Amino acid sequence: MRAALLAALIPVIALAAAAAAAAEPDYREWDRLLTAYYDPAHGMDYHGLKARDGAALQRLRQALAKVDVAALSRDEQLAFWLNLYNVNVVSRVVDGYPVDSIRDLSTDPLVRLNVFKKPTVPFGAGTISLDTIENDKVRAGFHDPRIHFALNCAAKSCPPLRTEAYVGARVGAQLDDQTRRFLAGPGLRVETHDGKTTLHLSKIFDWFEKDFRQWGGGVLAFLRRHAPPPKAQALPAADDVDLEHDDYDWSLNDWRR
Repeated sequence: MRAALLAALIPVIALAAAAAAAAEPDYREWDRLLTAYYDPAHGMDYHGLKARDGAALQRLRQALAKVDVAALSRDEQLAFWLNLYNVNVVSRVVDGYPVDSIRDLSTDPLVRLNVFKKPTVPFGAGTISLDTIENDKVRAGFHDPRIHFALNCAAKSCPPLRTEAYVGARVGAQLDDQTRRFLAGPGLRVETHDGKTTLHLSKIFDWFEKDFRQWGGGVLAFLRRHAPPPKAQALPAADDVDLEHDDYDWSLNDWRR
């Protein structure tokens, strides 16, 4: 009887263990750090974060490195990669702070962005680069141009960090909101003179034009879907518009500056 009962319980225990293993990571510590040290209007308080919670940030990085991504749902995977990228960008700056720009952390004086190419992100038994997360995991894995408004590169021209972690159950709505907020600000300006419309856009729309064309129906179609109503209504019905891309300010999004 006891052997039969144990045999019956084994599948139940295994199922419970599998369900536990597939649980979405706990992002509450990232939420806490964002609440304590980040304000979209001012930037990140890297000085305070390094002084008071640098160790907590490192523990968060190590905890995320142990996540079994394959066990997560597709939306949970997307949320995970977005959070992993943003946590590690902030951590990279904190490690090197004070700096004027994340580009100053590059080890090649000619390739100013090689800070994103170095394998500095703990993951599994090794390390990967920020570029690997952005290009191989997120862009190639999900084909969603909204992600460009969720990944934060610690620059003033970059779309602001979201003030909460991304989570699988809401990641689609969170991406919509991030995109709309960025386009409501300096990411999109619409000017019309003598019947001619010019769109002043973030450099992101230039660098990743292929993404917006392949996965978003083109830049204008993407803007019509995601811009806040006043700006969306100002877009011309035809595609005969001039696109001008703003210079990108790589200055650190530092609250103290």
